[in-house]
Amino acid sequence: MAEDTLQKPKPASSPASKKSTGDLVQLEAWYYQLVAFYEKNTSLVVGIGAGVVLLVAGLLFWNYRKAQLEVEATAKLAKVAQVYKDGNLEAAILGDSTQMGLQKFVETYSGTASGEIAKFYLANALYQRNSIDSALALYKNISSRSEVLAAAALAGEAACYEQKQQYKQAGELYRKAAAAAQNQAFEAFYLMDAGRAFELAGEKKEALEIFEYVRKQFPLSTHSRDAEKAIARLKM
Repeated sequence: MAEDTLQKPKPASSPASKKSTGDLVQLEAWYYQLVAFYEKNTSLVVGIGAGVVLLVAGLLFWNYRKAQLEVEATAKLAKVAQVYKDGNLEAAILGDSTQMGLQKFVETYSGTASGEIAKFYLANALYQRNSIDSALALYKNISSRSEVLAAAALAGEAACYEQKQQYKQAGELYRKAAAAAQNQAFEAFYLMDAGRAFELAGEKKEALEIFEYVRKQFPLSTHSRDAEKAIARLKM
C-alpha cells in the first residue's frame, strides 16, 4: 500500500511541462515586443530612462543630504537644549549671537528627528510662557517614530486643553498618551493626569475607573497611593 501512495515522476509531456513551455514562449514573445517598441520609440524610451535616472539620483542626493542634516542638527540641538534646561526660555526660543534658537532650529531642520525634538522643546517653552495656542499648534504638528516623544506630544496637547479648561478633551488626550507611551512609568503618569482632567470635567465615573485601574495595575508605584486618595475623595 505504501508503494501505491508514492507519486511517480511526471513524464515530460505532462500538463505542467506543457504549461512551463507555454510560459517560456509567452515571455519570449513579450521580450521581442519590448525590443520592437524600443526600436520604434527610441527617443521616448530614452527620455523615460533619463527621467528614472534623475529620480533615483535625486532620491540618493536627498537621503545623503538628510543624513548630513541629521548629524549637524544633533550637535546643535545639544547646545540649545541645554539653554532650555537651564531655564533661560527667551534665549532658548530666540537664540542669540552665539547660537541658534529653537524657532530657527525648527525651521532649519524641519523633517529631521532632531527637528521634531526641538519642536517639542519649543512647544514646552511657549507653554511655560503662557502662549498656550502657539504651544498647542506645535504639539499637534509633532511627528515622530519615537513612542516616548509621540506620547509626550499628546500629553502636551492635553495640558494645553486643560489650561483652556476644556477638561474632557484634555482627559481623552492624556489617556491616548498613556496608551501610546508603551512604557509603564509613563502610562501610570499620564493616566493619573487623565483621571484628574475627567474629575475636573465632572466625569466622576470615568475618573474613578481610571484611578481604580492605576491602583490595580501599578500597586507598587507612588501613583497607586495617589490613586487610592483620589478614589476615596470621589466616593465621599
